[in-house]
Amino acid sequence: MILSMILSSLLTAIGGFIVPILAFIIMLSLVIFIHELGHFVMAKRAGILCHEFAIGMGPIVYSVKKGETRYSLRAIPIGGFVSMAGEEVNEEFVKVGQTVRLVFDGAGHVTRIILRSRDAFLKTDDALEVEVESLDLKGIDGAPLRINDYEVRRDAYYMIGKRALQIAPHERTFESKTKRERFLAIFAGPFMNFVLAFFLFIIIALVVGMPNVDTTEIGSVTEGMPAADVLQVGDVITAIEGSPVNQWEDIGPLMRAEAGNRAVTLSIERDGQAMDVELAPLLSFINLGFSSDRENPEALLIGTVGDRTRGMAGGLRGGDQIIAIDGENVTTWQEVVDRMLANTEGDTMTWLVERDGVQHTLTLEPLGEAVLASQNAPLLQVQVGIGPIHEFSFFSSLLYGFTGLIGTVLMIFGTLGALFRGLVGVTDLGGPVAIYQITEQVVTTGGFIAFLNWTALLSVNLGIINLLPIPALDGGRLVFLGYEAVAGKPVNRKIENVLHFAMFVVLIGFMLFITFNDIFGW
Repeated sequence: MILSMILSSLLTAIGGFIVPILAFIIMLSLVIFIHELGHFVMAKRAGILCHEFAIGMGPIVYSVKKGETRYSLRAIPIGGFVSMAGEEVNEEFVKVGQTVRLVFDGAGHVTRIILRSRDAFLKTDDALEVEVESLDLKGIDGAPLRINDYEVRRDAYYMIGKRALQIAPHERTFESKTKRERFLAIFAGPFMNFVLAFFLFIIIALVVGMPNVDTTEIGSVTEGMPAADVLQVGDVITAIEGSPVNQWEDIGPLMRAEAGNRAVTLSIERDGQAMDVELAPLLSFINLGFSSDRENPEALLIGTVGDRTRGMAGGLRGGDQIIAIDGENVTTWQEVVDRMLANTEGDTMTWLVERDGVQHTLTLEPLGEAVLASQNAPLLQVQVGIGPIHEFSFFSSLLYGFTGLIGTVLMIFGTLGALFRGLVGVTDLGGPVAIYQITEQVVTTGGFIAFLNWTALLSVNLGIINLLPIPALDGGRLVFLGYEAVAGKPVNRKIENVLHFAMFVVLIGFMLFITFNDIFGW
């Protein structure tokens, strides 16, 4: 019996550790795979030679070669790439004066160019060692490929150690394609992220249904929330503190008006009988990221403080009792609500709290209304734990795919706008560690639907970030393509690639900074 309990606890602990990790890997792999698939499909349609389709970064864990492309899975599940011939400045693998070994087919055409003659495992009896005197491995306008007087097949391979890399004649390179084909090959990656989010929102609506806001009938009651003690599914809310409600959207404003009230009266109909019930709403202050205590609604106790919130950063902890705000004592939640709602600009606040019998003075920097508005979030949420009834409609679900996508795009643009206007700092941004932490919370507390919603948000975020006009990102490449369309000539390829590489280094450094900030809270 004891052994069984130990094993059960162990399996639960392992599951609680492994499931979030698997969810994190699956989510990142999915949004990256879809992104790179967009690039890959449009590149192949344009006839561009794709050397590799990779998911992840770092060492190769598994790879398989099919046709002319190698498909690889790499160790670090962050990032991915499609290696297109000619996307970067071509590396000259073979130069005049170099000694190489050539392998021929039955017709006397070169099929392999062995670059390092000392590679013993590549020695073949029929390989011819030659010194390169002249060559043309681009074959512009269909000209034959050749090394010296030997014709090279257009699908021949370089052998670089154990690596085989197919030769890319000019017509198979990225740079040889029309501006339209190059635009589609670049833009298709971010576009597919939007497509993924669109379908995820449709799936969410099909599974959950669409809320019927024309009635005040309760469709769900959340366990552990204030409503669970006094309300039931099927109850119809008719009034809040005497003010009548006719549709679901009437409930929110009336509840917010009673935010400081610890005994809100709801008039309801249950099984044809009219009755009144009282409850104390849960207060969630989004600007600091904390909520009131569910078990002691009258006491000025902090219930929970969210990770990576302004409250957590300022030292606020669950169980703290609020004594004073900005030097003035507070004794009711109404006073706390009034002071918080008055701070619309996000001015620094000084709180006095009591923790384990010891008083602490905290300096808190709440988010301002402008930042919250960019996220379509209120400063204060008044929660009771009820939801409307839901109805299932394919047309409504399809419509939600569009509205969910558009709403997410606007929210992310709002965040970027707040960042550029200095309303939030780079330390408020999250990297891979923060993404994992949020994924863990979503999986353990929100369930499958919340996970799908989070995946859709991340996919849209990846699409938008990649479209920013920054070198090394898809948006930067589109800017160079736009310049070519306007000026009638491309930017010097060497200059373009130097800019891409330099910005790539900057972005890697920025990502490392954000990651260390996630870990150490700089």
